[in-house]
Parts: sequence; C-alpha cells; structure tokens
Amino acid sequence: MMGLKWWQRVALIVCLCALTLPLWFAAKNTYRFVDGHRTLTEGHVHCDWGGPCRGAWRLPGGRQGRGEIEGLSFQDDEELVTGIPVYAGDDWAVAGRSDLAVHAALELGGAVIGAALVLSMAWIRSRDL
Repeated sequence: MMGLKWWQRVALIVCLCALTLPLWFAAKNTYRFVDGHRTLTEGHVHCDWGGPCRGAWRLPGGRQGRGEIEGLSFQDDEELVTGIPVYAGDDWAVAGRSDLAVHAALELGGAVIGAALVLSMAWIRSRDL
C-alpha cells in the first residue's frame, strides 16, 4: 500500500474502521444466540401500528425481562394474546432464535466482503500509481 497517496491511506483506514460496525452487530447477535433462553411472554404484548412490539417475559432463576420483541407483527386485535413463545435475555427478545444466527451470518459476510472489496480496490489503486 506504499503507492497510495496520504489521503487515500486515510480513506482506506476510515473504510476499514467503518467495517467494524457490522462486526459489532454480528458479535452482539452471536452473543444473544448463545446467551438467550426460550421462554413465554407474560401479560399482554403491546405492538405499535407498523412498529415494534413491547412486552415482558420470565427468565430462568425467576428474573423478569422486558423490552422490545423483534420479529412480531401483530394486528390490533392480536395484542391480547398471552404466552407467546420468544427467545430472550434481560432486555431483548426475538420471535425466532434462528433469526439471530441469520442476522449474524449476514453481518459477518457483509463485513468480510466489504473488507475484501476495500483492500482489493486499495491494492489495485496502489499498483496504478
């Protein structure tokens, strides 16, 4: 990369640093996949129209979790359903555990492809100079 101009090196470093964001999300989803628990919602789940759903659930050891539940898309009359199966932690829940693995794989794949693209463009650009 010695053939790059100073501003191209700065742009390369900025692009590579920006690729840590999808890696952060992939790590978060992987951690959730491993650390979560299968459980049921307690009480009613409240879903905003076209927005996120919020509810509460019971975790092992008697702990109570509450927060946003990703992957639910209820209509107004379905908010009164109780005992919805979720995969959850203290302050997060998802409707399907496999969604966490899929999101982590997509984010990791995107980061790897992005890094390969940035580095190959920098390598090609350094050879042209």
